[in-house]
Amino acid sequence: MSNIDGQIVFAMLLALPLSAALGWWVAARYRKAMLALMRGGAAHKSIAGCAPAVHARSEVNPDIDLACNRRMTRRLSQVLVAISLAIGLSLAWFELAFVYTEGGYGLRKLLVMGLLEAWPAVPALGLLWRWSLGRTAAGVLAYLLAITLLVVLSSNESQSALTVFGWLLGGAMVPLLALLSLASSGRIRAVSPFLFPACASLIAASMLALEWLAVRVDTPPESLLVVVETIGALPAIALFALLPWLVAIWPVMGLARWLAGRYRAKRFSELGYLFGVFWLVVLIGRVLPATHSAIGLGAFAGIMAWLWVPLGFVLARGWLTPPGGPPTLLVLRVFRRDAEVASLFDAVIERWRQSGNTVMIAGTDLVTHTVDPDDIFTFLSRRLGERFIASPADVAARIAGFDLVADPDGRYRVNECYCTDATWQAALDALVGQSHVVLMDLRGFARENAGCLFELGALAAAPGLLRVVVLHDAQTDRAAADERIAAAPPGRFVWIEAAALDRRCRERILAALLG
Repeated sequence: MSNIDGQIVFAMLLALPLSAALGWWVAARYRKAMLALMRGGAAHKSIAGCAPAVHARSEVNPDIDLACNRRMTRRLSQVLVAISLAIGLSLAWFELAFVYTEGGYGLRKLLVMGLLEAWPAVPALGLLWRWSLGRTAAGVLAYLLAITLLVVLSSNESQSALTVFGWLLGGAMVPLLALLSLASSGRIRAVSPFLFPACASLIAASMLALEWLAVRVDTPPESLLVVVETIGALPAIALFALLPWLVAIWPVMGLARWLAGRYRAKRFSELGYLFGVFWLVVLIGRVLPATHSAIGLGAFAGIMAWLWVPLGFVLARGWLTPPGGPPTLLVLRVFRRDAEVASLFDAVIERWRQSGNTVMIAGTDLVTHTVDPDDIFTFLSRRLGERFIASPADVAARIAGFDLVADPDGRYRVNECYCTDATWQAALDALVGQSHVVLMDLRGFARENAGCLFELGALAAAPGLLRVVVLHDAQTDRAAADERIAAAPPGRFVWIEAAALDRRCRERILAALLG
């Protein structure tokens, strides 16, 4: 193929918005399907009679506290940075040894270029800490400015700082576009990265077909002329672009099934997957210009630096493994407050996942924050109804199937009970019996929220529950809540004013949850 670098860049640039658009569509369809199943009941048979019993809550490790949470979060941050530095140094060595060989290089030049190539460590930390897009972009710009100063001071040649910064920023634009397309919105963050390999594969198939068509323009086969004469030139081009999808869709679905299976088997976490996809885009963008050098297509060997992603997590597995005996957090909330609950999830639950398991009753307010590759493939395979609890007798079986083992990055997954209107109360009772601590978001709560009143009564009467951290604001009907929990053991309910989830408020919530 001619102009292979331009074709690959075009394919990536086209796959990114396509993945984002499909992510929005799939998320909307997933939400709609969940609502229908919640209201109408799941279309699968009950498994009552063979369900295992729900076990009592386990013992909690007293060493898991706020200090432990911070320590484990710092460790994961350090691993992400270390992997990024390893990739940056490997790529720098490859480029200096095989691509930009003029003048040789020494240790100082290798280290400076390695730091230059390691800039994706900044957005990686943004993914972990749930930074906003603006804060992530500001962090990348600050890093590039610091590297620009380092390059100018370390170089023996006279170089313009503006020229160096422009060159660095130009190399970061496509990866930042990938980050914007795949992870800028919480609505698509868990969906679009999973769809990106499939979209890239389909676009690659279309480009191969169009390449074949371009080669055959001068001496077209008779069948091609018949197609053009029948439907016209532009429809024929569109047909040749889309026709390969009929063949490619099967291996693409196989790829999706494989990724979902690997995720289910804990070969990677959702953070590790997004981190790996982002670094893959960065590396492809870095090696493409080198295909015009003397090394030619051998420049693609530089992508092998990506192997530091899985290798790094394997090497750090013991260091990232959290202490045993993790607590289980039950999250309850006032429904139909999607933005507020999503903000709470990003600010608090993501941090909690470094310390223990999270369980909840599934709802559409957090569907795009808790959905994972296995959920998406289940939905695309039209088997979402199998996730729902058809009758109260099925609750124990669902809870017995919870994934309560930490991922390779040391964080725990979120487990949900998919319930109908007829089964959520039974699920709540079982979840309360499994949980050690509860986070209940009662911001905006009113006496008319009958579901929350039922939950408050269940929490007040539950034996062995450590504590319930309740968030409230000016709109919370405290009188109605206090009436419902009047018989609760002293000190069980801890109330925290959370009108604004600033850093101080987040730390107070985590400190209360972790005792």
